[in-house]
Amino acid sequence: MTSDLELLNREQAAAIASLVGMGAQSGVTVMGLSGVRRTRQLQLIFLDASISANTQQELGRRAQDGVRVFRVDGIEAMTAWMGREDVHVLAVKAGTLADGILGKLPGPRD
Repeated sequence: MTSDLELLNREQAAAIASLVGMGAQSGVTVMGLSGVRRTRQLQLIFLDASISANTQQELGRRAQDGVRVFRVDGIEAMTAWMGREDVHVLAVKAGTLADGILGKLPGPRD
C-alpha cells in the first residue's frame, strides 16, 4: 500500500528541479535508494513512479516520522539538473533548502 505517498507531476517536479540540483552541489540532496535508506533527518523524499511497490511502501513509512514522501511522475525532470537521469530515488535533508522547496510544493494532504 502506498497511501503515505503524495503525488507530484512532471511540471511540479520541474519547478523545484533547480533547488534540488543546488542541494546536490552542497551535499543536502541524497541520491539513490541506498543513500536515502542510510540517511536520517530527511525532510523530503522523491520516488520515481516506476519504482517497485515494495520500495514505495518501505520509503512511504518514513512519512510517519514527519518526512514528506512524493511519488513523482517524471522524476527525470529533477535528476537531469544534476546530470543523473539514472536516479530513481532522491531526498533532501532537513534544513533551509528543504523549507524553500516545500514553499514551492503543494500543501500536505488532509
